Amino acid sequence: MFISQDLFNHIDGGAELFLEFGFVRLLVQAYGDGSSELTAAVYEMESAAAALGIYLMKMGKETPFSEIAARNSSEDAQLTILKGRYFIQIDNFGDKPAPRGTTVSLANALLARLPEETPAPILDRLPPENRVAGSERLIRGPYGFQPYFTFGEGDILQLSGKIYAALAEYAAADGSKFNRLIVPYPDPATASAALEYLRLNLDPYLKVVETNPAGFSFIDFQKKYGTVVLAGNVLDIRFKMSALR
Repeated sequence: MFISQDLFNHIDGGAELFLEFGFVRLLVQAYGDGSSELTAAVYEMESAAAALGIYLMKMGKETPFSEIAARNSSEDAQLTILKGRYFIQIDNFGDKPAPRGTTVSLANALLARLPEETPAPILDRLPPENRVAGSERLIRGPYGFQPYFTFGEGDILQLSGKIYAALAEYAAADGSKFNRLIVPYPDPATASAALEYLRLNLDPYLKVVETNPAGFSFIDFQKKYGTVVLAGNVLDIRFKMSALR
């Protein structure tokens, strides 16, 4: 079993993301019959939202096995599964891989022992119109956000390891794609403070082209545009746009 910072002893270079989302503990168990071997890693996260965040980051292009009794993205070599606050990976990397039926049976046996838990509907904040299916992600800090964009160093959006932002890709009218990030803060004062922190610490490669009390527009080094808009307790951020809208 691995807990807290012990996770670095199991994951080389990926523990930070789990810790950012709220890692509790990891149980690892190997199963073998003499000719093949399966390794199951069951990550317990602090909530169903935390587990969903990890699953969305790890699922790739979601390709479920219909026989598995939970949301999953799977292939013969590895099963990636989500149930409640648990994120599960079953690896089938032996010299003689186990048959699909065996890996599915193991997955369902594990799932039967885990409780259900519905995550908070954070992704529902993302408008459905023109949203690219499968692009939805949860963001809880800089490690999760870095693969998509960089506004500045550290916790630039002031998520504090507590606030979940919702991210997705959208199709624009001209056929291009852009990203939209919805960040709900506890109250308008916290959201306003986060906006000002972002203004003051914005990465130098982002050039502000327009500003007002409710936000600003910018252009990045790739000549792509973005906007940051404050409305109540929410920051609505768009980036990688081909033009300002």
